[in-house]
Amino acid sequence: MKRTLLGAAAVALAVGGTIVPAHADTTATTTTTKSTAAESDAATARMAWVGACKDADGLSHPCGTWRVRLRAGGTVTVAGAAATAVDARGRKADIVAAFAISGDGQWILYERVKDHRLVVRKVAGGRGTVLPASLTRKGTDSLRARLSHAGDRVLVEHNDEAGREPGKIVTVATGKILKLPAADDLEGFSGDGDEALATRHNNDNTTTLVAHGLDGHSVAKVPPQVVMNASTRALSADGHTVAVLIGGNADTRVPPKLRLYDLTTDRLSAAVTLPLKPDATVYLAHWTGDGRLTVKAHTGGDEKPTVVRVLTVDTTTGAVKPADTFTVTARNYTWLTAGE
Repeated sequence: MKRTLLGAAAVALAVGGTIVPAHADTTATTTTTKSTAAESDAATARMAWVGACKDADGLSHPCGTWRVRLRAGGTVTVAGAAATAVDARGRKADIVAAFAISGDGQWILYERVKDHRLVVRKVAGGRGTVLPASLTRKGTDSLRARLSHAGDRVLVEHNDEAGREPGKIVTVATGKILKLPAADDLEGFSGDGDEALATRHNNDNTTTLVAHGLDGHSVAKVPPQVVMNASTRALSADGHTVAVLIGGNADTRVPPKLRLYDLTTDRLSAAVTLPLKPDATVYLAHWTGDGRLTVKAHTGGDEKPTVVRVLTVDTTTGAVKPADTFTVTARNYTWLTAGE
């Protein structure tokens, strides 16, 4: 169901210029006393990673198997998932294969090792759905894929410098493919998966932000520069409210901020401060279908442990809750979290 979020949210977020934590404890809990929550965590992905190997020249490349860490603390090995992509001739490329986790953490997407077809299945296991072969006929070394929050749709895009290959929305249950304008760079799904957010570079050096609906309707606007300079953006289920995450600055001790932008009215909410350290990298935001916003940031790296913090934001009240904190598995070639 579509809901208009910006009106109430802009008022809530503008108060005081700071999002108010729901409680003072900023450390996330990773256990629960409720059996139903524990059962859900046991089949919910927190992150995924693939290992790294070095060749004779000491250069690192992806190898081994994809593994998924669960919120309950266990690890699932994704048998049959390719670590590396292939080119249009089917030759192995030293590029990591496509992998994605739905925003709700319940579904994964991967390249099938035997033929590099894309597969979507539950994190908990079971029979997967193999997507149409046409999606990977040009190889997978230029392919990017994202799952919707509920795992029922997939965004597929090839890094096409000529701008001739259209992006695609695939409905998992039916295999139906909707083609999007080839000139658009896809960013992700809306909270309910009914729209896709994209950018389009114009000849006058401006950039258009556009939301494409599955029904063929689109909403587009050339937004303020602060929107386009954002660390990351995410489209709400209403199809026009965009969460805009602005990176912090460790030198000036300015922490990351959040604003909301409306594609239909060109309205931009006041900037509000997130309860994160200035050196935290805000790298991901995604909405649920009912209007809840999740923000993810990480600190560390450069031989220091990478720590991910997950926050949930109530855009109607301005309250923020710490949802999870975890350290990324060491010695990985690449890693990703739910919603990527």
